[in-house]
Amino acid sequence: MVTLMKKITFKVTCSLLFGLPEGKEKDALMEDFTTALKGIWAIPLDFPGTSFRKALQARGRICKVLSDLINRRKKQIEEGKMGSNVDTISSLLILRDENGEPLTEELIIDNLIAVIIASHDTSTIVLSLLIRHLARDTKVSEKVLEEQKEVAKAREGSDHGKLTWSEMQMMKYTWTVAQELMRITPPVVGNFKCAWRDITFAGFVIPKGWQVFWVAAGTHMDEKIFEDPNKFEPSRFESPSLPPYSYIPFGAGPRVCPGIEFARIEVMLVIHHLITNYQWTEMIPNEPITRDPMPYPAKGLPVKLLPRKNV
Repeated sequence: MVTLMKKITFKVTCSLLFGLPEGKEKDALMEDFTTALKGIWAIPLDFPGTSFRKALQARGRICKVLSDLINRRKKQIEEGKMGSNVDTISSLLILRDENGEPLTEELIIDNLIAVIIASHDTSTIVLSLLIRHLARDTKVSEKVLEEQKEVAKAREGSDHGKLTWSEMQMMKYTWTVAQELMRITPPVVGNFKCAWRDITFAGFVIPKGWQVFWVAAGTHMDEKIFEDPNKFEPSRFESPSLPPYSYIPFGAGPRVCPGIEFARIEVMLVIHHLITNYQWTEMIPNEPITRDPMPYPAKGLPVKLLPRKNV
């Protein structure tokens, strides 16, 4: 299921944000992003055979594909064949900096890579964790199914055939399950930040310019913030009143992930269609989570899918 979820989220991202058509180019791009991501946390040894070297080579191929896309889109805009607000690439091409200058191709590519990573792997992880947990927890699975049945019932008789924003808002319990899973197993374990001034924290002096590594589990598993933190309890997020910066699967503050709502909608859409059409069981009971570097089921989460009737 992990491979399938990766393909789904990657295709959604590439189609909606970049207008990249189906084909070998998109498939190769997904493989290169998988390789490049592994190099983010690899030891920076740049010689043949290392994960870091493979990641650098993959990034080079990614940049080539994106550069070709940028040039094609630029030509289409200049020829009047495409509007300037069709997708992310077009929007970045018409964007100007504080001096009225267009963004460099290098900067556009860096932004595109960041968007793809942020909207692809993290969503895949949440989906994989949800599918894994719903296969194990009958009580939670039944509650999610009942909620999604209500959503499906609300769609009956509509002529558009698509989920509306109001129907997405009905998926409150399903999203609390996802939130609790992200609390226990954050898609991003942490990240580096640079101190822009001298600060003192918990009795420690952090000089300006030092790199600080924040870890989500530091607050996610703090019993002073989350009672009995090892217990799976989605109700924590029904009416949350949490201290600032204590729940950070998407980061927090001015640099919080701007794609939170995109990720939520993407995850809820997939789960809605999956659970209302299928039921599944794990092929490997008690399959553990491994980090390479992101948290995924160690064997790729193979499941047995069966069509669901009368939904």
